[in-house]
Amino acid sequence: MRVIVLGGTWFVGRAITEALMSAGHTVLIVHRGVSEPTDLPRVQHLHAERSTWPAHASEFAAFQADAAVDVSAGNGASARAALSALPPGIRLVALSSIDVYRAYEALRNGTQADAVPLTEESPLRVTRHLDGPQWENLEIEEAYHGAGATILRLGAVYGEHDYQHRFEPVLRRVRARRRQLPVGAGNFLFSRVYVGDVGRAVRAALASDQGSGRCLNIVEAQTAPMRLFYEQVSSATDGSLGLVRVPDETLPPDLRDTGALSQHLLASPARAAVMLGWRATAGPQILRRAVTWHLNNPPREAGDDFSADDAALAGAM
Repeated sequence: MRVIVLGGTWFVGRAITEALMSAGHTVLIVHRGVSEPTDLPRVQHLHAERSTWPAHASEFAAFQADAAVDVSAGNGASARAALSALPPGIRLVALSSIDVYRAYEALRNGTQADAVPLTEESPLRVTRHLDGPQWENLEIEEAYHGAGATILRLGAVYGEHDYQHRFEPVLRRVRARRRQLPVGAGNFLFSRVYVGDVGRAVRAALASDQGSGRCLNIVEAQTAPMRLFYEQVSSATDGSLGLVRVPDETLPPDLRDTGALSQHLLASPARAAVMLGWRATAGPQILRRAVTWHLNNPPREAGDDFSADDAALAGAM
């Protein structure tokens, strides 16, 4: 299969590209050209700003694609720019997020709205652009749903090359040789998925027409509460960082998700299992490998002020 990957050089995109290449597909990556790591698989590249893609329709067509995967639309305008450039009649997969559910808005507002696990029939948000004017997965879904795409709603994606550094609240303290990590109630459930399993989900969606025009949750079947998750991340290092219970109101800003939050974001992957035959495969060994990568590749501004930790630990329960 010949597949166009729209935004295939960063975290999730590169994992999708690697998954497609490992299955023998031919890939064209379309991106701005700002980030082109030397360790990417050897594939064709088309460098162009998304807003100009309609003007590159002939170059898209020349690739003679069977399918396209939109990794990085961001909002409705970006999704429509992609659709206007892509050849008609090809199979489409678009990435979205479980942040489209009403439960996410409730979490942001400190309220409760929905029972979990969230299914694809759970209520969607009414309020839009919660994370800024340039981001709205609901708009992406609307554009791609009209084009008959398979829409994959991802949980919190973790793994190598994660630019959000989801392990960093633990790892920056490990690097600083701290011995105690202040945590709150730690009962928050937020469905996760390993980036390599996202690549497998995209590959499965391209191989089946059962998901066409449907939304599918792509998350792990089991989710560790936040405190347990941080314990697992710590254990994947040398395990010397102990978690200490402190009052939620004293938590440092980057550890507030270990407090008692109002609404869980726990989603069910059952539909993806039935329609695509997809199940997450990540386990302790993969988590350990991902943690090791991030431990050795810290963000440029990791932060070395732990005064808030010390203040919280002084009031440990």
